[in-house]
Amino acid sequence: MRYEDAFSVESIDTTWNIENYRQACDMKSLWNLKKWFMELHKESIEEDELIPLAHAFANVEAFGCTYPPELMERVTELGEPIARVYRNLKKSKCTRTLVSTKAAMASSHENYEDNIEIEPESVELSQMQIARIRPIFPMCSVADLFQNIVVVNNSLRETNEWFERLGGGSITLMMNPLAYSVYDIRIYAANHFIAKAIGPYHTANAQCIAQSLEILKSNCFQVNYKQPFPCLYYNVERLLHESDNVESVGSLKQSNIGYRMLQKLGWTGGPLGHKKTGIVDPIEITIKNDRRGLGCNKITKKKRTAKTEEDGCNIDVEFYEELMKAFLSRTPFYDLIFSPEFTDKELTILAKLATQYRIYYEIRQYETGQVQFVILRYPLSPHEVLTQALKEKNPMVLKFYDVVSPKIGFFPK
Repeated sequence: MRYEDAFSVESIDTTWNIENYRQACDMKSLWNLKKWFMELHKESIEEDELIPLAHAFANVEAFGCTYPPELMERVTELGEPIARVYRNLKKSKCTRTLVSTKAAMASSHENYEDNIEIEPESVELSQMQIARIRPIFPMCSVADLFQNIVVVNNSLRETNEWFERLGGGSITLMMNPLAYSVYDIRIYAANHFIAKAIGPYHTANAQCIAQSLEILKSNCFQVNYKQPFPCLYYNVERLLHESDNVESVGSLKQSNIGYRMLQKLGWTGGPLGHKKTGIVDPIEITIKNDRRGLGCNKITKKKRTAKTEEDGCNIDVEFYEELMKAFLSRTPFYDLIFSPEFTDKELTILAKLATQYRIYYEIRQYETGQVQFVILRYPLSPHEVLTQALKEKNPMVLKFYDVVSPKIGFFPK
């Protein structure tokens, strides 16, 4: 028995890379749970079995998901040390507690706990809220399906993305041609029929999506992000490098013979010419050490350096790098919208910095031709928004997110 156990452990392949299983949609805290779980059991559990267990463990700790009892028992046992550290880290975070004036005054009395009477209706409402906003696994009915789906920003695409991240399935569109330019389009959520439409492709597709959104909004919660800034507004300015804010004094020094010759000809500094429109710095002479023709300044990819890539960039790169580091550590609930004054080369450098720190960004182009670089906000999951907004009444979440209760159901608004 001992020999077989030892042989089975040694036969497990541990050469696979854990980082390959990180998805672009994984939040930092969610990925850390998966990573720690895989690192802890990489040498004792096969890869094909370990990956689903890590996903289930992360969903349980981050989103409060529930699974069949056997799976829950195994995940709890394997992830017990990680869960203990993760919960201690959450408790150690600074939290704000808001109390009413009446409760604050009553807290000064010795028998405060004896004098407080909690209404049973408020307790039932709190328990009802918690039970209604938590995902349910496995899904045994359509009601469980609607509880796991949250309509995000009135968009079926974003709703499907978050539903797939939760691991409950996906929202799929099925198309069946009936005749020439006539299609039967149906939408399913986790293999449950939602809506259908028949007609020309574009018309039927739009009608089917609209019907699906109306059905989901009637039975599911809605989470909409409030845009604090309209188009072409920004909260990050274009900051130039210190050397670019100072007027150029030229490369010539007073001890230079050319400097003294120009002074004798009447030059007092600044651009050349009687209209002061000439050059300021002397013409640079580059030493030619290759076999290219005269005037050829093409640089190969192998010899390209960071300095040549940033040629023509006047922004303070170090400042924006620190800004992105602060964005990662603070995880704000709003987008960082950069000024449209950035040049194409500067936008390229900002994109490389965001990619280096694994920050989600996009480049928006408007009808006027203006381009803006945007660092997307911290991707808070819809169920986490529901918990922070309805249960904990987080003021920052309520400021940037709008939560709408289902139109149908017994959940009180």
